[in-house]
Amino acid sequence: MPNTLIIGGSVAGFSVAAGLREAGYTGKITIIDPHHTALDRPPLSTEYLIDDDVDLALAPPEWFAEHAVTWVQDTAVELGQGFVQTRTQRFEADHIVIATGAVPKTLELDKPVYTLRNLADAKHLRAALRPGTKIAIAGGGLLAPELATSAKALGADVTVFTPQVPAVEVFGELAETLYQTMTEEVVVVPRRLTIDEDLTRFDFVVAAVGIDPAVDVALGSGVTIDDGIVVDEHYRTEVEGIYAIGDVCRIQGQPRQDHWDHGRASAARVVHTIMGTKPEAPTPQWVWSDQFGHDVQAVGRVVPHAHEHLVHRGEHAIFVVDGDQVIGAAAIDDHMVIRAATRMITRGISVDPAQLADTDIPIRRLTR
Repeated sequence: MPNTLIIGGSVAGFSVAAGLREAGYTGKITIIDPHHTALDRPPLSTEYLIDDDVDLALAPPEWFAEHAVTWVQDTAVELGQGFVQTRTQRFEADHIVIATGAVPKTLELDKPVYTLRNLADAKHLRAALRPGTKIAIAGGGLLAPELATSAKALGADVTVFTPQVPAVEVFGELAETLYQTMTEEVVVVPRRLTIDEDLTRFDFVVAAVGIDPAVDVALGSGVTIDDGIVVDEHYRTEVEGIYAIGDVCRIQGQPRQDHWDHGRASAARVVHTIMGTKPEAPTPQWVWSDQFGHDVQAVGRVVPHAHEHLVHRGEHAIFVVDGDQVIGAAAIDDHMVIRAATRMITRGISVDPAQLADTDIPIRRLTR
């Protein structure tokens, strides 16, 4: 009987187990993770930070019994072809999927510095955030404004240090709108936080300055590590039977992707690899963020190349169009635009850019 072992039980790892069972895999499936169950990560910076009673579990306990998935609460410390060694025992497997995610980068400062990546981080930060607490948040990506939103909601006095408009590569021109909203809600300092900064006015600092892939378990295993575990388009490493997905991996010749949707998509692809089945056409990347009362989403690529066109639909929605094909879209507080754009991209629906820009034409009509 085939045996699959998954290292890491967040979205990517859990999705492999669920996907294999859905695909009819009859072999043994084991997930190794230091947490007590499979946990979702995106709510940590938003709902959970504001209300620690939020349920982060990706599935109820009975799901694992019903789907014959064994959960081992332990930490993998070594792996090689066909085996994984944890702190307490050794496992053998035909397929090993590394889904260890990433670890947050930090800052060396003369102040307490918090990071946010896992449940323990969220608990520590939640305990420190009190009404009137003066905090500095450092970072130029999605996490900084999300943390600023939650910290302000908890009554903290928030200052964000960011050397750039956050997440331009994710939300395109709409990032400027989000940035303007942030400057109206909290203090924004348009520079990088360094050791030269006077931090006496702050109680502590939250570092949202990026992540490093969590590759330690793969050191010495024979896989190639270069800004993540290097894989092919099927998420196979150079070592037969070892795969890597999610934040910890990087497809050869491409930049590493470190967002929730890639974890889900890479898990789906590796299920096909293990099952020997042909994957469906890839779905476009989808990213979302909750910031200061706004829900912003993007699908596909929203920064146009030289031969492409940027189409504005009102003030809070944009499309990138190549000829008559939509490449990507972003919208603030408009789920319908994202659903329509996803349909246009996945089905190759031809569009007229002028009609896309015309808010008098229902967006749903353009998807027919």
